[in-house]
Amino acid sequence: MANFVKTSDLSERISFNQVKNVKNEFGEVERQEVEIFSCWASVHTLMLKDIVASVGTVLEGTITFIIRYYQDYAIDNAMTLKWNGKKFSIVQITPGEFKKDFTTVIAKAVL
Repeated sequence: MANFVKTSDLSERISFNQVKNVKNEFGEVERQEVEIFSCWASVHTLMLKDIVASVGTVLEGTITFIIRYYQDYAIDNAMTLKWNGKKFSIVQITPGEFKKDFTTVIAKAVL
């Protein structure tokens, strides 16, 4: 899929978040979701034939985010992704190892 993407297609801002221990105003340690970094992405939703094919699988109801291969931080499945005010859990990360141009992140909306 990344072969069809040009750098100018990265037009949506997304952020990667992680749950960390932080101190509140009283000095107590709390677990909060903290933004690790944000980047530009190309967002692709599933087409009808893909939706029908993915019914009952892990990929049901997923969205594909294509980002640049080189990022300031390493992405892992423990992170969550935020786009347009919605939170997504990361299902799969596929780095573009051959050309090292784009990384594909497949995520599912958290209700």
